[in-house]
Amino acid sequence: MRDLEQLRNEIEELDARIIELMVRRNDTAKEIGALKNRLGIPLRNTDVEKKVIERYRRMSENTSLPPDVSEAICRALIESSVELQSALLKKRCGKKVTIIGGTGGMGRWLQRYLGEMGADVNVVSRSVGRMEDAKDSDIVIISVPISKVGSMLKEADAICKEGALIFDISSVKSPFAECLREMAGRRKVCSVHHMFGPSIGSMFGRNVVICDCGCEEAVSEAAELFDNEGSNIIFTSIERHDEVTAYVLALAHASNIVFFTALRESGIPFGELNKIASTTFRKCLSTCIPVSEENAPLYHEIQRLNDNAESMWDVYEKALKEVKEASLSKDPERFVELMDKGKEYLREDRR
Repeated sequence: MRDLEQLRNEIEELDARIIELMVRRNDTAKEIGALKNRLGIPLRNTDVEKKVIERYRRMSENTSLPPDVSEAICRALIESSVELQSALLKKRCGKKVTIIGGTGGMGRWLQRYLGEMGADVNVVSRSVGRMEDAKDSDIVIISVPISKVGSMLKEADAICKEGALIFDISSVKSPFAECLREMAGRRKVCSVHHMFGPSIGSMFGRNVVICDCGCEEAVSEAAELFDNEGSNIIFTSIERHDEVTAYVLALAHASNIVFFTALRESGIPFGELNKIASTTFRKCLSTCIPVSEENAPLYHEIQRLNDNAESMWDVYEKALKEVKEASLSKDPERFVELMDKGKEYLREDRR
């Protein structure tokens, strides 16, 4: 038998070969990106990506490599390839942009993102610049707390030149929806929501929602601005946006807050719970710990200012009661039924 040192040396040699092959794969991906650029082919093809993932899972069947691990490796390689290709296809923006409230996290991200595209980016906040600085801008972005967006939109409306594209990046649209619709009836206005935080490295696989407020030209220009680096652009109305984000944001945040609040109120020290944590418990912690460290005032606005929040809470309370009753029942039938229905629902988008 080979000794431990020999086996470790073999692992090291295999790792070197794996890296070499990944580099070759990336080099080929760059050639594909250049070809796409010449032929005018879109950067991403999700159907092709799905087939590649399926191929990886299939190749790892009946081997010592679990299909889930194979898929994770495949997704990482696809992301690396797309990021390389996007560098070749990265769009340019030679326009003058003013970000109102650009000193916050997303404001700084927008400065970096648009600056790398070649835009002339200007920032206006309480401590930097003046609203009048936006009067000659081609694009004006409102990046302020949700409760202040409406008043900032009105100020921008009074100052900005005709033909300027104006949009907010707020997580909730309900408080100023009427203002957006009224402005969109006479100038280029829409509403944008980035479904990610300012720490991202690239736009690969990131969702950007563009809300149509009544001006198709504004929607098209905003989409062109963010349809970059393999991002996903989703179009919707401002009403549907808030209805959906009541669940993908407010409910997602709330369920995590309820989880760590219940742990705290259990009286059991967190260290003790974490010491004997199950796989599922650790997965829950992987989301609820970052939530606990987020911007609490912002999260409160997301909960309070969405017109759909109360109906979401009614659904949540109904579901909680239903799960509680099924869990405590001596008859497992209802519990099994809930699990089966949930499994079927969650499979819908994977068919």
